[in-house]
Amino acid sequence: MVSTYLSYNLVNRDIKGSINRTASDPVVARQTEYFKENIGKVTNLEEFLDDYQLYSYAMKAHGLEEMTYAKAFMKKVLESDLSDEASFANQLTDERYRNFAASFQFSAEKTDLQTDSQQTILLERYEASLAAQSDTLEAEAFYYEAVIDNITSVSGLVNNSRLMTFALDAYGIDGNVYTKDHLTKVLTSDTSDPNSYVNQLVANGAANASKFLKLAEAFDFNADGSLSGATAQTAAQKEATVSLYVDEEQIYVTDYYRQRERAYYEQKIATITSVDELTADTRLFNYVKTAFELGSMGASTFKRIVTSDTSDPNSYAATNGGDAWVAIAGKFNFASDGTVESGMTAQGSTQLASTNSGFATFYDDADEERKEALTELFKTNISEAENVDDILTDTTMRLVLQRTFGFEANEFSVRELRQALTSDFTDPNSFANKSKDTRLIEMSKLFNFDGEGNAAVPLSPHNTLTATMIAKQYVINEVRFLDDNERTAAREAATKKAEVYQERIQSIDTVKELLADRDVIDVVIGAYGLDPEDVTDDFLKQVFASDLSDPKSFVNQQPDSRWAELVASFNFDANGNLTRETIGTVQQRGETLETVNKYLRQTLEETEGASNEAVRLALYFERTAPNITDAYGLIADDALMAVFRTTFGFSDEFSNMDVDQQARIINDNLDLADLQDPTKLERFLQRYTAMYDTENASFSNSAVSILSGGSGSISADLLFSLAQLKA
Repeated sequence: MVSTYLSYNLVNRDIKGSINRTASDPVVARQTEYFKENIGKVTNLEEFLDDYQLYSYAMKAHGLEEMTYAKAFMKKVLESDLSDEASFANQLTDERYRNFAASFQFSAEKTDLQTDSQQTILLERYEASLAAQSDTLEAEAFYYEAVIDNITSVSGLVNNSRLMTFALDAYGIDGNVYTKDHLTKVLTSDTSDPNSYVNQLVANGAANASKFLKLAEAFDFNADGSLSGATAQTAAQKEATVSLYVDEEQIYVTDYYRQRERAYYEQKIATITSVDELTADTRLFNYVKTAFELGSMGASTFKRIVTSDTSDPNSYAATNGGDAWVAIAGKFNFASDGTVESGMTAQGSTQLASTNSGFATFYDDADEERKEALTELFKTNISEAENVDDILTDTTMRLVLQRTFGFEANEFSVRELRQALTSDFTDPNSFANKSKDTRLIEMSKLFNFDGEGNAAVPLSPHNTLTATMIAKQYVINEVRFLDDNERTAAREAATKKAEVYQERIQSIDTVKELLADRDVIDVVIGAYGLDPEDVTDDFLKQVFASDLSDPKSFVNQQPDSRWAELVASFNFDANGNLTRETIGTVQQRGETLETVNKYLRQTLEETEGASNEAVRLALYFERTAPNITDAYGLIADDALMAVFRTTFGFSDEFSNMDVDQQARIINDNLDLADLQDPTKLERFLQRYTAMYDTENASFSNSAVSILSGGSGSISADLLFSLAQLKA
């Protein structure tokens, strides 16, 4: 007689090979092939329940074979919303039902034309585009300032497209519609001569004539195109041109603008001799009004404030603006007649520092409010949009798209933008991908529209239900076996990590991005009951590079089938990119693989049980016990309790005891956390199988045997099992 332990060990020491032998059985192979071929064809719950072969296969896989008859009950399980703790499946104490429901998706996934994650990414890119604009402004201004002084003739300017574009942009002129000859004539015009080319444009009311006049006034060229001075522009002309360019091109005031205005103010304020000079310079006066939050205050009011005697309680500043206006008067050194006090400058160093500080604090307040109002309006409008046309007809949303992705206002037609937004970015033949324009491709990734322009189900590495279940299982696994003092803190930490996973997983597009974020992938690993600390980056690269359809691939060669199930749970193609091809109908690729693996394991245990029920119980215990969180979970499972009772020599009457007393005895005899350790679990099952064989050994009539000098018939295999326990 072969001992139970040896029978169990023969199967379990190469569990993958044992399962493969089970899978090769003709009947099992036909049932499995039928399930794999047809589960993807099911579109609703009724179809699934009516196909007995599919339904019974799945029920057996999840250990619910005895409930196959109860279709009405199982229908309620499968209709449960697992995100709702009060749903039917979540209210059942037996987790098999929740796990069964989690492996199917009979409720249609929610459509969403833009997820929260996609919106966050878009608005972050919007902010980044504004920041990049500031860098571009600074780079173009630096180039212009460095090169314009090297220009020696008008042809040198008009033939330098970068310089010329800068100058035209500064004065609000679209250079694409004017010839070099026209620009040359403008720049060489004598602005004091009413018959000059540029003045004739003004006289005739030509388009942009006033702008061309200002352009001509900003340069010093003779009629023959030569320089009339040392350089093409004086320092003042150059500064004015750059200032106009920044004002014209920036969407919102930038830090580069702040730096330029400060430098201009510091240079000019030192030369100011009267308050009238200050208010006459628009840039200086705006700087002061911004620094002291004076809004649209006029020059006359400002003059009366800063010429007030700060020591006189009856001064204009004190009586009309109180301490605030008196403080402003104290920031300047103007006498009552408006001139700078003798022997002083308009502002001393301390006064100047205070002014600069005020400007730096308030210079962008109005634009920040405008920007925030625009983004809030975008969020509101996008939440109310139902299709792609709602976006394209909304000026706010169009404006945000243009700025985010760098479109010119009329660069793309409405039809082209519609084609881009309705493109499937995973399809190489989609409009966006065929355009080769990265702006259109990136835009298509941040919205979810079907080919008709209606909201579609978002594509992400894990769909909503899978992500929810992984997050929940991760938290469960992290707090397993902890006492009350540790459990609360561990749950909070695990919940935060699970939330990070749920947030970040939506924005991951490739396997490379996934593996670069261990915070995300480690949650998935932990949810599958594996230890992230034991997993190297190189191992992860190999499992995700594996071909799931190839039984010889790296992931399929792993002894633990959970690695293949984990990889299959993601919507990535063979190249590591997001794909829709892995998405099933009522069951995702990962869940189908898990169902098949569970069915084969159940069948293996059932087959072994036909010859030795204890082997089946040992295999069941080895598979299930690591998921038990407390003694009551053990008590609730008759099969697990049968193993426990046999192992520790308790009779069947043990189960008639008070439940709490049973739990205390279990905890006294068994540390459930040890069942997480494969080595300790193996030792436990050695003891179980030895005890089982001891209880069920066949002996001759004991009295006759002893008297006749015979001995009990204990097999050599049983003696070997007992010896193993002492080893």
